[in-house]
Amino acid sequence: MAPDEKPPRASSDRIEWFTVSYRTLWLAALVLVLLAAAGWYLFGPRRTPAPPPLPAAVKTGARFEHIEGSVEVKREGTLEWIPATRAVVLRQNDLVRTRSGSSAEIHFTDGTVFNVRPDSLITIEESSQNPVSRQQRTALSIQSGEANFQTAARNVPGSTTISTPTVRTTADRETAGSIQVAQSGATGVRIFRGQGEAQTRGGQRIALASNQGVNVDAAGAAGATLKLPTVPALTAPPNQTEVAYPDLAQGVTLLVWNGVPGVTGYRVLVDYSPGFARPLYDRLGVRATQMELRALEAGSYFWKVAAVDANGAEGGFSDVWRFTLTKAAQSTTPPPALVLEAAELKGNILHVRGHTEPGSRVTLNEERLEVQPDGSFNEFVTFDAGPGATVVVRATSPRGAASEQRRRVTVAN
Repeated sequence: MAPDEKPPRASSDRIEWFTVSYRTLWLAALVLVLLAAAGWYLFGPRRTPAPPPLPAAVKTGARFEHIEGSVEVKREGTLEWIPATRAVVLRQNDLVRTRSGSSAEIHFTDGTVFNVRPDSLITIEESSQNPVSRQQRTALSIQSGEANFQTAARNVPGSTTISTPTVRTTADRETAGSIQVAQSGATGVRIFRGQGEAQTRGGQRIALASNQGVNVDAAGAAGATLKLPTVPALTAPPNQTEVAYPDLAQGVTLLVWNGVPGVTGYRVLVDYSPGFARPLYDRLGVRATQMELRALEAGSYFWKVAAVDANGAEGGFSDVWRFTLTKAAQSTTPPPALVLEAAELKGNILHVRGHTEPGSRVTLNEERLEVQPDGSFNEFVTFDAGPGATVVVRATSPRGAASEQRRRVTVAN
Protein backbone atom coordinates (compact mmCIF):
# COMPACT_ATOMS: atom_id res chain seq x y z
CA MET A 1 0.00 0.00 0.00
CA ALA A 2 1.27 3.38 -0.88
CA PRO A 3 2.26 5.63 1.92
CA ASP A 4 -0.39 8.17 1.14
CA GLU A 5 -3.14 5.62 1.25
CA LYS A 6 -5.52 5.46 4.32
CA PRO A 7 -6.07 2.10 6.14
CA PRO A 8 -9.43 0.43 5.85
CA ARG A 9 -11.92 1.48 8.66
CA ALA A 10 -13.93 -1.76 8.92
CA SER A 11 -12.18 -3.25 11.92
CA SER A 12 -11.87 0.04 13.80
CA ASP A 13 -15.53 0.81 13.19
CA ARG A 14 -16.40 -2.63 14.53
CA ILE A 15 -14.38 -2.04 17.73
CA GLU A 16 -15.99 1.37 18.25
CA TRP A 17 -19.43 -0.16 17.76
CA PHE A 18 -18.77 -2.83 20.37
CA THR A 19 -17.48 -0.22 22.81
CA VAL A 20 -20.59 1.91 22.40
CA SER A 21 -22.87 -1.12 22.74
CA TYR A 22 -21.12 -2.25 25.92
CA ARG A 23 -21.50 1.16 27.48
CA THR A 24 -25.15 1.30 26.46
CA LEU A 25 -25.87 -2.07 27.96
CA TRP A 26 -24.04 -1.14 31.15
CA LEU A 27 -25.99 2.11 31.47
CA ALA A 28 -29.28 0.31 30.76
CA ALA A 29 -28.55 -2.30 33.42
CA LEU A 30 -27.67 0.43 35.88
CA VAL A 31 -30.94 2.23 35.13
CA LEU A 32 -32.89 -1.00 35.56
CA VAL A 33 -31.22 -1.65 38.94
CA LEU A 34 -31.99 1.89 40.09
CA LEU A 35 -35.60 1.59 38.93
CA ALA A 36 -35.96 -1.76 40.73
CA ALA A 37 -34.50 -0.31 43.91
CA ALA A 38 -36.82 2.69 43.71
CA GLY A 39 -39.80 0.40 43.11
CA TRP A 40 -38.87 -1.80 46.06
CA TYR A 41 -38.45 1.26 48.22
CA LEU A 42 -41.76 2.74 47.14
CA PHE A 43 -43.92 -0.36 46.85
CA GLY A 44 -42.10 -3.15 48.67
CA PRO A 45 -43.14 -4.42 52.17
CA ARG A 46 -42.35 -2.14 55.08
CA ARG A 47 -40.42 -3.39 58.11
CA THR A 48 -41.50 -1.90 61.41
CA PRO A 49 -38.44 -0.66 63.28
CA ALA A 50 -37.75 -2.44 66.55
CA PRO A 51 -39.10 -0.49 69.55
CA PRO A 52 -36.53 0.91 71.97
CA PRO A 53 -35.90 -1.39 74.95
CA LEU A 54 -38.07 -0.73 78.00
CA PRO A 55 -36.30 0.41 81.15
CA ALA A 56 -35.78 -2.28 83.78
CA ALA A 57 -37.68 -0.20 86.38
CA VAL A 58 -39.48 3.11 86.59
CA LYS A 59 -38.99 5.19 89.71
CA THR A 60 -42.32 5.96 91.37
CA GLY A 61 -41.44 7.80 94.60
CA ALA A 62 -43.32 8.17 97.88
CA ARG A 63 -45.28 10.92 99.64
CA PHE A 64 -46.07 12.12 103.14
CA GLU A 65 -49.66 11.51 104.18
CA HIS A 66 -49.48 12.79 107.78
CA ILE A 67 -46.83 15.01 109.35
CA GLU A 68 -46.75 15.86 113.03
CA GLY A 69 -44.19 18.15 114.63
CA SER A 70 -40.74 18.78 113.17
CA VAL A 71 -40.03 16.48 110.21
CA GLU A 72 -37.25 17.23 107.71
CA VAL A 73 -36.00 15.91 104.37
CA LYS A 74 -32.49 15.97 102.86
CA ARG A 75 -32.36 15.41 99.11
CA GLU A 76 -29.77 13.12 97.57
CA GLY A 77 -26.56 15.02 96.83
CA THR A 78 -27.48 18.04 98.97
CA LEU A 79 -26.46 19.18 102.43
CA GLU A 80 -29.56 21.17 103.36
CA TRP A 81 -32.42 19.82 105.46
CA ILE A 82 -35.78 21.17 104.28
CA PRO A 83 -39.18 20.99 106.07
CA ALA A 84 -41.31 18.02 105.06
CA THR A 85 -44.64 18.82 103.40
CA ARG A 86 -47.29 16.76 101.66
CA ALA A 87 -46.12 18.27 98.36
CA VAL A 88 -42.67 16.70 98.70
CA VAL A 89 -42.09 13.58 96.57
CA LEU A 90 -39.51 11.31 98.16
CA ARG A 91 -36.99 9.75 95.76
CA GLN A 92 -34.21 7.21 96.02
CA ASN A 93 -31.52 8.09 98.60
CA ASP A 94 -33.55 10.92 100.16
CA LEU A 95 -33.26 11.08 103.96
CA VAL A 96 -36.13 11.73 106.39
CA ARG A 97 -35.55 12.85 109.98
CA THR A 98 -38.13 13.17 112.77
CA ARG A 99 -37.37 15.23 115.83
CA SER A 100 -38.51 14.55 119.40
CA GLY A 101 -42.29 14.52 119.63
CA SER A 102 -42.64 14.27 115.84
CA SER A 103 -43.82 11.58 113.45
CA ALA A 104 -44.46 11.07 109.75
CA GLU A 105 -46.61 8.67 107.77
CA ILE A 106 -45.14 7.86 104.36
CA HIS A 107 -47.19 6.21 101.60
CA PHE A 108 -45.54 4.37 98.69
CA THR A 109 -47.29 3.91 95.35
CA ASP A 110 -47.79 0.17 95.86
CA GLY A 111 -49.83 0.84 99.01
CA THR A 112 -47.09 0.19 101.58
CA VAL A 113 -47.27 2.55 104.57
CA PHE A 114 -44.47 3.47 106.98
CA ASN A 115 -45.17 5.34 110.20
CA VAL A 116 -41.86 6.89 111.26
CA ARG A 117 -41.74 7.41 115.02
CA PRO A 118 -40.05 10.29 116.92
CA ASP A 119 -36.24 10.66 116.95
CA SER A 120 -35.75 8.53 113.84
CA LEU A 121 -33.53 8.75 110.75
CA ILE A 122 -34.47 6.79 107.62
CA THR A 123 -33.43 6.57 103.96
CA ILE A 124 -35.69 5.90 100.98
CA GLU A 125 -33.78 3.13 99.22
CA GLU A 126 -36.21 2.29 96.41
CA SER A 127 -39.70 2.91 95.11
CA SER A 128 -40.02 1.52 91.60
CA GLN A 129 -42.15 -0.53 89.21
CA ASN A 130 -41.15 -2.84 86.37
CA PRO A 131 -43.22 -1.69 83.33
CA VAL A 132 -43.51 -5.24 81.94
CA SER A 133 -44.09 -7.48 84.98
CA ARG A 134 -45.73 -4.73 87.08
CA GLN A 135 -43.56 -5.84 89.99
CA GLN A 136 -43.23 -3.01 92.51
CA ARG A 137 -40.26 -2.75 94.85
CA THR A 138 -40.34 -0.73 98.04
CA ALA A 139 -37.25 -0.45 100.23
CA LEU A 140 -36.41 1.70 103.23
CA SER A 141 -33.48 1.70 105.64
CA ILE A 142 -33.58 2.82 109.27
CA GLN A 143 -30.33 4.20 110.67
CA SER A 144 -31.85 4.87 114.11
CA GLY A 145 -35.26 5.09 115.73
CA GLU A 146 -38.41 3.18 114.90
CA ALA A 147 -40.89 2.67 112.08
CA ASN A 148 -44.14 0.74 112.00
CA PHE A 149 -45.13 -0.66 108.62
CA GLN A 150 -48.06 -2.13 106.72
CA THR A 151 -47.24 -3.71 103.36
CA ALA A 152 -49.35 -3.59 100.20
CA ALA A 153 -52.36 -5.76 99.41
CA ARG A 154 -51.82 -9.38 98.43
CA ASN A 155 -52.88 -8.80 94.81
CA VAL A 156 -50.14 -6.19 94.25
CA PRO A 157 -47.00 -7.94 92.88
CA GLY A 158 -43.69 -6.95 94.38
CA SER A 159 -41.73 -6.84 97.62
CA THR A 160 -41.04 -4.66 100.66
CA THR A 161 -37.72 -4.64 102.49
CA ILE A 162 -36.55 -2.75 105.58
CA SER A 163 -32.83 -2.57 106.33
CA THR A 164 -30.90 -1.56 109.44
CA PRO A 165 -27.14 -1.62 110.17
CA THR A 166 -27.45 -5.25 111.37
CA VAL A 167 -30.41 -6.93 109.63
CA ARG A 168 -32.47 -6.83 106.43
CA THR A 169 -36.14 -7.78 106.72
CA THR A 170 -38.30 -8.80 103.76
CA ALA A 171 -42.01 -8.59 104.55
CA ASP A 172 -44.69 -10.45 102.61
CA ARG A 173 -47.81 -8.73 101.29
CA GLU A 174 -50.48 -7.81 103.89
CA THR A 175 -47.95 -7.87 106.71
CA ALA A 176 -47.83 -5.43 109.63
CA GLY A 177 -44.90 -5.03 111.97
CA SER A 178 -42.36 -2.77 113.62
CA ILE A 179 -38.59 -2.21 113.42
CA GLN A 180 -36.70 -0.55 116.30
CA VAL A 181 -33.04 0.45 115.92
CA ALA A 182 -30.76 1.56 118.77
CA GLN A 183 -27.82 3.94 118.25
CA SER A 184 -25.52 0.91 118.39
CA GLY A 185 -27.36 -0.70 115.48
CA ALA A 186 -29.00 -3.38 117.62
CA THR A 187 -32.38 -4.07 116.08
CA GLY A 188 -35.73 -5.46 117.17
CA VAL A 189 -37.92 -6.92 114.44
CA ARG A 190 -41.60 -7.56 115.18
CA ILE A 191 -44.26 -9.12 112.92
CA PHE A 192 -47.77 -8.56 114.28
CA ARG A 193 -49.70 -9.86 111.27
CA GLY A 194 -48.56 -11.75 108.17
CA GLN A 195 -45.03 -13.08 107.75
CA GLY A 196 -41.52 -12.14 106.74
CA GLU A 197 -37.86 -13.12 106.87
CA ALA A 198 -34.98 -11.43 108.67
CA GLN A 199 -31.43 -11.90 107.35
CA THR A 200 -28.73 -10.73 109.73
CA ARG A 201 -25.39 -9.22 108.86
CA GLY A 202 -23.84 -12.46 110.07
CA GLY A 203 -25.81 -14.49 107.50
CA GLN A 204 -28.55 -15.91 109.73
CA ARG A 205 -32.03 -16.25 108.23
CA ILE A 206 -35.02 -16.17 110.59
CA ALA A 207 -38.57 -16.82 109.32
CA LEU A 208 -41.16 -14.84 111.28
CA ALA A 209 -44.91 -15.44 111.37
CA SER A 210 -47.75 -13.48 113.01
CA ASN A 211 -47.01 -12.40 116.60
CA GLN A 212 -43.34 -13.30 116.39
CA GLY A 213 -40.18 -11.24 116.71
CA VAL A 214 -36.40 -11.40 116.99
CA ASN A 215 -33.69 -9.22 118.51
CA VAL A 216 -30.40 -8.76 116.66
CA ASP A 217 -27.43 -7.41 118.62
CA ALA A 218 -24.96 -4.75 117.49
CA ALA A 219 -22.63 -7.43 116.10
CA GLY A 220 -25.39 -8.83 113.86
CA ALA A 221 -26.16 -11.98 115.86
CA ALA A 222 -29.82 -12.95 116.27
CA GLY A 223 -31.34 -14.21 119.50
CA ALA A 224 -34.12 -16.76 119.88
CA THR A 225 -37.42 -16.18 118.12
CA LEU A 226 -39.85 -14.35 120.41
CA LYS A 227 -43.52 -15.17 120.82
CA LEU A 228 -45.53 -11.95 121.06
CA PRO A 229 -48.92 -11.42 122.73
CA THR A 230 -51.94 -11.15 120.47
CA VAL A 231 -53.65 -7.85 119.81
CA PRO A 232 -56.39 -6.64 122.19
CA ALA A 233 -59.80 -5.64 120.85
CA LEU A 234 -61.23 -2.32 122.04
CA THR A 235 -64.83 -2.29 123.28
CA ALA A 236 -65.73 1.07 124.86
CA PRO A 237 -66.31 3.90 124.29
CA PRO A 238 -67.39 2.81 120.81
CA ASN A 239 -65.31 4.19 117.98
CA GLN A 240 -66.32 7.67 116.78
CA THR A 241 -68.66 8.12 119.72
CA GLU A 242 -69.45 11.45 121.38
CA VAL A 243 -69.72 11.69 125.17
CA ALA A 244 -71.32 14.73 126.81
CA TYR A 245 -70.75 15.72 130.45
CA PRO A 246 -72.62 18.54 132.22
CA ASP A 247 -69.37 19.25 134.08
CA LEU A 248 -66.24 18.17 132.19
CA ALA A 249 -64.10 18.66 135.30
CA GLN A 250 -66.11 15.91 136.99
CA GLY A 251 -66.33 13.66 133.94
CA VAL A 252 -64.82 10.17 134.07
CA THR A 253 -64.32 8.36 130.74
CA LEU A 254 -63.78 4.62 131.04
CA LEU A 255 -61.66 2.92 128.37
CA VAL A 256 -62.45 -0.81 128.08
CA TRP A 257 -60.90 -3.57 125.98
CA ASN A 258 -61.01 -7.36 125.78
CA GLY A 259 -58.37 -9.30 127.69
CA VAL A 260 -55.52 -11.25 126.06
CA PRO A 261 -54.80 -14.66 127.63
CA GLY A 262 -51.44 -15.18 129.32
CA VAL A 263 -50.31 -11.56 129.60
CA THR A 264 -49.35 -9.61 132.69
CA GLY A 265 -50.45 -6.15 131.64
CA TYR A 266 -51.21 -3.66 128.91
CA ARG A 267 -49.79 -0.49 127.43
CA VAL A 268 -52.37 2.23 126.83
CA LEU A 269 -51.74 5.28 124.63
CA VAL A 270 -54.07 8.29 124.48
CA ASP A 271 -53.34 11.32 122.31
CA TYR A 272 -54.95 14.27 120.59
CA SER A 273 -53.52 12.96 117.29
CA PRO A 274 -53.62 9.52 115.62
CA GLY A 275 -49.85 9.74 115.18
CA PHE A 276 -49.26 9.36 118.96
CA ALA A 277 -46.01 11.34 118.70
CA ARG A 278 -46.67 13.18 122.00
CA PRO A 279 -49.11 10.99 123.92
CA LEU A 280 -51.23 12.54 126.62
CA TYR A 281 -51.11 9.17 128.40
CA ASP A 282 -48.57 6.41 127.88
CA ARG A 283 -49.41 3.92 130.62
CA LEU A 284 -47.35 0.73 130.79
CA GLY A 285 -48.25 -2.07 133.17
CA VAL A 286 -52.02 -1.51 133.33
CA ARG A 287 -53.19 -4.82 134.79
CA ALA A 288 -56.94 -4.48 134.32
CA THR A 289 -58.68 -4.39 130.94
CA GLN A 290 -59.91 -0.86 131.56
CA MET A 291 -58.55 2.55 132.47
CA GLU A 292 -60.27 5.67 133.78
CA LEU A 293 -59.59 9.09 132.28
CA ARG A 294 -60.65 11.97 134.52
CA ALA A 295 -61.31 15.66 133.91
CA LEU A 296 -60.42 15.72 130.22
CA GLU A 297 -61.09 18.90 128.29
CA ALA A 298 -63.57 19.06 125.44
CA GLY A 299 -62.17 17.72 122.18
CA SER A 300 -61.29 14.56 120.28
CA TYR A 301 -59.04 11.85 121.67
CA PHE A 302 -57.40 8.84 120.03
CA TRP A 303 -56.44 5.67 121.91
CA LYS A 304 -54.99 2.21 121.38
CA VAL A 305 -53.83 -0.70 123.55
CA ALA A 306 -51.07 -3.34 123.32
CA ALA A 307 -50.59 -6.43 125.52
CA VAL A 308 -47.32 -7.14 127.40
CA ASP A 309 -46.24 -10.58 128.59
CA ALA A 310 -44.21 -11.61 131.65
CA ASN A 311 -40.93 -11.24 129.75
CA GLY A 312 -41.74 -7.67 128.77
CA ALA A 313 -42.44 -8.56 125.14
CA GLU A 314 -45.00 -6.14 123.71
CA GLY A 315 -47.45 -7.26 121.06
CA GLY A 316 -49.03 -5.22 118.32
CA PHE A 317 -51.32 -2.31 119.07
CA SER A 318 -55.05 -2.49 118.54
CA ASP A 319 -56.84 -0.44 115.93
CA VAL A 320 -56.93 3.25 116.76
CA TRP A 321 -60.29 4.43 118.09
CA ARG A 322 -61.51 7.97 118.61
CA PHE A 323 -63.98 9.52 121.04
CA THR A 324 -65.07 13.12 121.46
CA LEU A 325 -65.95 14.88 124.71
CA THR A 326 -68.38 17.79 124.79
CA LYS A 327 -70.11 19.81 127.46
CA ALA A 328 -73.76 18.86 127.79
CA ALA A 329 -76.31 21.63 127.67
CA GLN A 330 -77.98 22.39 130.97
CA SER A 331 -81.38 20.72 131.21
CA THR A 332 -84.27 21.16 133.59
CA THR A 333 -85.48 17.64 132.81
CA PRO A 334 -84.91 15.39 135.83
CA PRO A 335 -82.72 12.32 135.20
CA PRO A 336 -84.40 8.92 135.30
CA ALA A 337 -84.20 6.86 138.46
CA LEU A 338 -81.52 4.15 138.24
CA VAL A 339 -81.11 1.36 140.77
CA LEU A 340 -78.27 -1.13 140.30
CA GLU A 341 -79.05 -4.18 142.39
CA ALA A 342 -76.24 -6.53 141.34
CA ALA A 343 -72.94 -6.59 139.41
CA GLU A 344 -71.66 -10.07 140.24
CA LEU A 345 -69.07 -12.15 138.42
CA LYS A 346 -69.04 -15.93 138.06
CA GLY A 347 -66.13 -17.08 135.95
CA ASN A 348 -66.13 -14.62 133.06
CA ILE A 349 -69.91 -14.05 133.11
CA LEU A 350 -71.13 -10.85 134.71
CA HIS A 351 -74.67 -10.72 136.09
CA VAL A 352 -76.14 -7.19 136.00
CA ARG A 353 -79.55 -6.55 137.55
CA GLY A 354 -81.51 -3.38 138.29
CA HIS A 355 -84.32 -1.11 137.18
CA THR A 356 -84.91 2.36 135.80
CA GLU A 357 -87.69 4.52 134.36
CA PRO A 358 -89.78 2.62 131.76
CA GLY A 359 -88.74 3.48 128.21
CA SER A 360 -85.17 4.39 129.16
CA ARG A 361 -82.09 3.11 127.37
CA VAL A 362 -79.53 1.33 129.57
CA THR A 363 -75.87 0.65 128.76
CA LEU A 364 -73.09 -1.23 130.52
CA ASN A 365 -69.67 0.23 129.61
CA GLU A 366 -71.35 1.71 126.51
CA GLU A 367 -72.82 -1.68 125.50
CA ARG A 368 -76.61 -1.65 125.38
CA LEU A 369 -78.61 -3.90 127.73
CA GLU A 370 -82.12 -5.23 127.15
CA VAL A 371 -84.71 -3.34 129.23
CA GLN A 372 -88.17 -4.73 129.97
CA PRO A 373 -91.31 -2.61 129.50
CA ASP A 374 -91.47 -1.98 133.24
CA GLY A 375 -87.87 -0.60 133.24
CA SER A 376 -86.19 -3.66 134.78
CA PHE A 377 -83.06 -5.27 133.34
CA ASN A 378 -81.47 -8.61 134.18
CA GLU A 379 -78.53 -9.45 131.89
CA PHE A 380 -75.65 -11.95 131.77
CA VAL A 381 -72.70 -10.69 129.71
CA THR A 382 -69.15 -11.87 129.03
CA PHE A 383 -66.69 -9.90 131.15
CA ASP A 384 -62.91 -10.44 131.08
CA ALA A 385 -61.71 -7.68 133.43
CA GLY A 386 -62.10 -9.77 136.59
CA PRO A 387 -63.26 -9.01 140.15
CA GLY A 388 -62.66 -5.50 141.40
CA ALA A 389 -63.01 -3.86 137.99
CA THR A 390 -65.37 -0.92 137.65
CA VAL A 391 -68.44 -0.98 135.45
CA VAL A 392 -70.45 2.03 134.35
CA VAL A 393 -74.22 1.61 134.02
CA ARG A 394 -75.98 4.51 132.36
CA ALA A 395 -79.72 5.08 131.87
CA THR A 396 -80.98 7.65 129.36
CA SER A 397 -84.64 8.64 129.44
CA PRO A 398 -86.73 9.28 126.31
CA ARG A 399 -86.39 12.99 127.15
CA GLY A 400 -82.57 12.78 126.85
CA ALA A 401 -81.75 13.12 130.56
CA ALA A 402 -79.29 10.57 131.96
CA SER A 403 -78.31 8.90 135.23
CA GLU A 404 -75.09 7.00 135.78
CA GLN A 405 -73.81 4.57 138.39
CA ARG A 406 -70.37 3.06 138.88
CA ARG A 407 -69.96 -0.23 140.65
CA ARG A 408 -67.00 -2.44 141.45
CA VAL A 409 -67.58 -5.99 140.30
CA THR A 410 -67.91 -8.57 143.07
CA VAL A 411 -67.67 -12.35 142.94
CA ALA A 412 -71.01 -14.16 143.05
CA ASN A 413 -71.61 -16.40 146.07
